[in-house]
Amino acid sequence: MPITYRQQKGSPLTTEEIDENFRELESRLNALTDNPEVGEGLGKVHLEGDQISFTGTFGADFGTFTLPKATLNPCGEWAAQTPYKKHDMVTIETRLYCCTQEHMSTTWAQDASFWKLAFNFPHPPPPSLPLYEKASLPGAEIMGKLAVLLEEEGSTLIFFNGNKWQRLIKGENL
Repeated sequence: MPITYRQQKGSPLTTEEIDENFRELESRLNALTDNPEVGEGLGKVHLEGDQISFTGTFGADFGTFTLPKATLNPCGEWAAQTPYKKHDMVTIETRLYCCTQEHMSTTWAQDASFWKLAFNFPHPPPPSLPLYEKASLPGAEIMGKLAVLLEEEGSTLIFFNGNKWQRLIKGENL
């Protein structure tokens, strides 16, 4: 039912017309309260590898995106007169460092600001690290325990993060 306006009617509204206007407004308000219009929201987030996908509550595909990841480059022992790039990894004594800025190395004292400590190995370093294949990894271990994982592609330094084994350089969970 339409709402009656005094100006359109050309005369004052009767009490019945006023009451009918209020009843109409109340029924419209109740209809909105009982059946609110809902816009599409974020329904599902799916992560697989380096791909993340977003799906709406009504099924709309909001897209799949590639997540950025740092590519770390192990370079062995730090050396003077060596060109280093961002994300190069070097060792000095019992410490592992990640390069934060491209530069040509001179002396460690001058270059230290270009490096961020990534990991400090136990001191003194263990005389040997346990060797595992993926199938023989213990399910639980002491947090921070280091080991070497033997794979077809070569060996990798791994550690137990308190919940899972993880590659030291790449940070991937095993």
